[in-house]
Amino acid sequence: MLQIYVMCGRWRLYDNKQWGFIVDEEKRGRLVSLESTPSLEELKLIVLDDYGIKQIEFDVEFSFLPIGVSLDSPPIVMLNDRQVKNFLLYFKRNNNLQLCVTFKSRVDGHSSGEQFYLNNGSNDDANRRSDDAKGRSDDVKGRTDDGNNRRDHRSEDDDGNVHGKSIVLRNSDKTSYHDAKVVDGLVTMMVESMVKTGNYFKSKEILQATMEMYAMKHNCDYRVTKSDTKWWSIRCVHSSCKWSLRAQCLDHSTYLKINKYVGEHTCAPSRKNKFCRTPSARTIGHLIMHNYEGVKGGPKPHDIIKSIRSDWGCELTYSQAWESREYAVNEVRGIPEKSYAKIPKYLYIVQEANPGTFTNYETDCDGRFKYLFISFGQSIRGFNKSIRKVIVVDGTFLKNKYKGVLLVATTVDGNSNLYPIAFGIADSENDRSWEWFLTQLKNGIKDDEGLAFVSDRHQSICKSIGIVYPLAKHGICIHHLINNVITYYKGKSLAGLVAKASKAYRVAEFEIRFKQICDISPAIGGYLKEANVTQWARCHFPGYRYDLNTKNPAESINFALREPREYPIIPLLDSIREFLTRWFYKRRELSAKNMYPLTIAVEKKIDRRIGKGQIFEGIPITRSRIRIKGGTTDFIVDLERRTCSCGKFRIGKIPCRHAIKGSFDTCKDLYRYADDVYTTTAWRSLYEESINPIGVPEEEWRVPEHVKAAKVIAPHTKRQPGRPKKRRHETVEDKIRSSQGSQAPKRHKCSRCGKEGHNRTTCDIAI
Repeated sequence: MLQIYVMCGRWRLYDNKQWGFIVDEEKRGRLVSLESTPSLEELKLIVLDDYGIKQIEFDVEFSFLPIGVSLDSPPIVMLNDRQVKNFLLYFKRNNNLQLCVTFKSRVDGHSSGEQFYLNNGSNDDANRRSDDAKGRSDDVKGRTDDGNNRRDHRSEDDDGNVHGKSIVLRNSDKTSYHDAKVVDGLVTMMVESMVKTGNYFKSKEILQATMEMYAMKHNCDYRVTKSDTKWWSIRCVHSSCKWSLRAQCLDHSTYLKINKYVGEHTCAPSRKNKFCRTPSARTIGHLIMHNYEGVKGGPKPHDIIKSIRSDWGCELTYSQAWESREYAVNEVRGIPEKSYAKIPKYLYIVQEANPGTFTNYETDCDGRFKYLFISFGQSIRGFNKSIRKVIVVDGTFLKNKYKGVLLVATTVDGNSNLYPIAFGIADSENDRSWEWFLTQLKNGIKDDEGLAFVSDRHQSICKSIGIVYPLAKHGICIHHLINNVITYYKGKSLAGLVAKASKAYRVAEFEIRFKQICDISPAIGGYLKEANVTQWARCHFPGYRYDLNTKNPAESINFALREPREYPIIPLLDSIREFLTRWFYKRRELSAKNMYPLTIAVEKKIDRRIGKGQIFEGIPITRSRIRIKGGTTDFIVDLERRTCSCGKFRIGKIPCRHAIKGSFDTCKDLYRYADDVYTTTAWRSLYEESINPIGVPEEEWRVPEHVKAAKVIAPHTKRQPGRPKKRRHETVEDKIRSSQGSQAPKRHKCSRCGKEGHNRTTCDIAI
């Protein structure tokens, strides 16, 4: 059995570059007995139990300083089970080693990533070391005016905040603060413990925020009587009340010390005309900023108003809630202007974490941002292995301060899942931006006759594909074509007929549909001919586009990124990486569980076709050719060449219902006639690799000097008049649906009685 001495507190790096452990005098130490080698989580539970702390309230960090190591060496932090095992092996050889534990408070049941140090007074030895190392004045050390009362000493945190029995919050290099409150029965320390005579605050902003939270907590209001570089004084709004506070700024320092504090209100509660003082947007922003971490949008202004009202009893206006949200979002996701400066470092670190990833960016002569491209090596390698060689490209608008467009290149795997290949950011969709984007894409995906692109009829896309990928085939999205027919030719009634013509698998069927369109509207027929039939008609397409007739895959990615498109550029890129990491993991797990020879989606499609093909009659011609009789038309299936006269087998690369009947009649396995891209083996190979996140915080990024020296400035922007657009207009699917429904007469109801056949003016029914 091992017995380890554990002491509670925190590490501190002094100005002389030496590390020291400041012990929490309230929690002190414990003697932990271990019968075996525990895991990290088991060790946490043991220590929490010995200290009498609930796991839901605090997280635990273990650290130690090896014996014989110089004091300028940082402590070792244990982050996994292997490191716990290494510590125990080291402890057996050095029994006088001490294990240090730091408790981190959780906010709303989740670790906030910010440290709440609970210190009750300070350690005298630590204070003496601090005094020697920092050489501070008596005021900064927390001594009283006569310098004799040791009980008035205050411990200092890593930011230099001097405090007594209080909570100090640290978030990297930013000054942050959070009110300690009771959440779901969790007992935390109160804000009033920070408001005492003799306490120190690092800046006036922190003191102001503390008093704003104090006012919310105690339902009081105050007015500022003096605020300059030397003093900050407040008192109750009622002149007869004695409640007041006065803080003095220390000489040659940003610190403020509370010189006088009268904490008892003598005003009558009946004289109050509101619950409490309304806090600033900065204070509210710090209270809610943890809700905006990750890729989700976080609470809206109305949600913030309700949350602050229920938690703090403070009423906010919509504009105050909006400003608080904007401040919180900027604190979590960064300032848009600063985000552009991080582009060179971020792209380099992403490449280091994901080998084979290709990234590039371009600036103008003044160093202002123009274009950016990123394509993860895992996606490129998967595309080149076994997947439909059909790339869907599209662009969508960004909704952040600097606008611009997000360019997307994606395809679909054998299970009909989105498989993103590349992303780009540009100022707009023009010839140069699309040509630059496709040129970067060509570094990973070479030009080939078997390659196909699908896009809308944007002239820049069509022109750039012809320049960069001259061998590839180019098809246009049928939904975009129908949208133009409806918009420019008022052809809503013909939208369904155009859709059927584009989806026809046989040339004869297409000719019949197209003739009907031309007979009804020669103008629409002329437009469809001008749009190049080989690009939008499935049966006339010269290459292989399988069943991808629309740009819906790219539209789906744009919709999935609807919230991140409001972020600054670096959080946007990291959100894209996060989406891909999650998608690759889920599909790797899903494909590993699939025991069928073909993917899940293809197996379901074949199952539906089996039900439709069982009524047919098969007449063998040769071993591989079968005549299928059913309905008014006979079809010839050639299993060896994988074709059927219906056209669906050749184009879709999946056995049609006629081929299924022929395969069953010849007693051959059906899955052998599906294309290799639909096999489970190919599906699994696409997701063998993982897309890795950046494993180190930003302040620890290590990049070469040329990357560090690269400068990127935010582009020029001009806010467009009117309210910013959040979504596109009516979709093509909606227009097709409405056009198909418009063939039946529309039935009107009376707005008075709700019955059909008459309107309000002619209604004679008694109500």
